[in-house]
Amino acid sequence: MLWLHHIKHSGRKYGDYVIEKDVGEGRYGICFLAHSNCGARVIIKRFKPASIKGNKERIAMEAVALSQISHIAVPKLLGVVHEKDFYGFVLEKKPGDTVESLLFKQKHRFTHSEIFKIISQLIDIISYLHNKGIIHGDIRLPNVLIDNGVVYLIDFGLSRRGDFVRCTYGIDFSYLGDFFLYLLYSSHKPKKGKRLAWYNELDLSPEQKMFLKKLLRLEEPYICIEEVKNDFIQSFGYNKSHI
Repeated sequence: MLWLHHIKHSGRKYGDYVIEKDVGEGRYGICFLAHSNCGARVIIKRFKPASIKGNKERIAMEAVALSQISHIAVPKLLGVVHEKDFYGFVLEKKPGDTVESLLFKQKHRFTHSEIFKIISQLIDIISYLHNKGIIHGDIRLPNVLIDNGVVYLIDFGLSRRGDFVRCTYGIDFSYLGDFFLYLLYSSHKPKKGKRLAWYNELDLSPEQKMFLKKLLRLEEPYICIEEVKNDFIQSFGYNKSHI
């Protein structure tokens, strides 16, 4: 329960940082907003003690991935805090709200142009990661921040090295397709009656449906991010009548 963690850690100092409040919790860790001695705000991702033993390789992979990334849209790994039962990563704090918050708390309805810009930026971020041999592995609503139209991708806890032989890069495409559908449905006005499958319900052109089906592995899936980028521009560009 987050409020218990807030009571336990709020105001406490770990390393050079003072915890302000908790900002999110996952299976393996809890994220806190904190500030340094000079007042700079950061995010500290504290790993739950029970999760560390069986996930040392996963935690190490996250650190390795973050240390190899130098991209404005991805938080920098600033350091590590290790004191008694408190072990965590110190991460750059990126601005904005999660898409999860925008959709379900703020009830934001994404416009066609907003969706195009968001997906374009995500594709560029994924392209950068895949060219580095890194799979994010968890491109979901709570892991994408938006600040005045600028997209940030956070939480590399499920990241891994890519393997073209086993086509494991495709997991990011599947997540992207699912994410895309959430944005499309945010402005969709359903008709009365039986709920239909997305490809029968959303107002999409045949090429747009095919693009999403390939992302979601309902048709022959994409192999590389370059194919994804090309088809996205072809099917969802500004000159298209749909979306």
